[in-house]
Amino acid sequence: MTDIQSIYSALREQGLTRQKLSHILPEWLTSDVEATPSGAQQVKLYLARALSLRIRSISETPPRIEFDLPDERRFKRSAKTTDADIEVAVALAQSASRIALSALEKNYVPLPPASDIRAHLLKQGNRWVGLTQLIEYCWSCGIPILHLATPLLGKKMDGIAMSIKGRPSIVLSSKRQYGYLLFHLAHELGHIALGHLSDNGAIVDDEIKEGNNVGERDLQELEADRFAIELLTGNANTCIKLQRRVKAPVLARMAIEYGENNQIDPTHVLLNLAHNDRALYPLCISAIKSISDSVSDQSRITSSAGSHLISGLSSDNEHLLRSLIG
Repeated sequence: MTDIQSIYSALREQGLTRQKLSHILPEWLTSDVEATPSGAQQVKLYLARALSLRIRSISETPPRIEFDLPDERRFKRSAKTTDADIEVAVALAQSASRIALSALEKNYVPLPPASDIRAHLLKQGNRWVGLTQLIEYCWSCGIPILHLATPLLGKKMDGIAMSIKGRPSIVLSSKRQYGYLLFHLAHELGHIALGHLSDNGAIVDDEIKEGNNVGERDLQELEADRFAIELLTGNANTCIKLQRRVKAPVLARMAIEYGENNQIDPTHVLLNLAHNDRALYPLCISAIKSISDSVSDQSRITSSAGSHLISGLSSDNEHLLRSLIG
């Protein structure tokens, strides 16, 4: 077994099979390249960069898989999520973020309060703070917004706020559609704006749920929630309720009217309502589906990343980033 085959074997024990890895490997990485000493070193360096691995540990005999993760990591996870799930997610998020930050010329601009961001976006003529507007605002502040969509990612994390040498990024990976990613993005932006991140740190939110129950969630999560709600609605205490039960098409029209009158994205109107009365959740989702267009939230994020980054990347980095974000 060659050195590279031993590394693949060690990665397989982490759930990173050769089949999954094939999605991120460049065309030049062939068995002939792996068989030469110089080629094997190239492969090691590529895998280390792609998967955020410590080069020293994979160069040992036998190789060990040790992720080179941010110095300070805080995990807000559910019981069904393992440490291994989180390590892989953070490693991939870090790899994608490093590539994005390397190609982004704009330095990070410290964020103002949620109310100021909202006022700025509405002043530009937007009807409300929607996903597209918030994505572009983040890029304008030097914060890359990425959505991981790779088979290498086992458990999907709702959001990861990360900082590399003082430059923040936000990485989402949820497959949920219909407005969820708007709140996820606003929540992670809250972590950055409120100073929850160290210069080389990561906050991993396995599952983001709006809530004000201090006994169930830590203070920083509650603060990030309040920041997000204020940014999206204008009031951190917004709690939308339904006075009478209606059918989904009627509720959809009511949400649009309420959103236009209060400058709140109608999808968030419905998700806020569903959060405050879980019995209404199926009804609210039906209403959201009827007002959502054919472009997914995930596609909006990936399309924006491509427009901001692809022209400034090397061929290897472009291939890797495309592979990680779909």
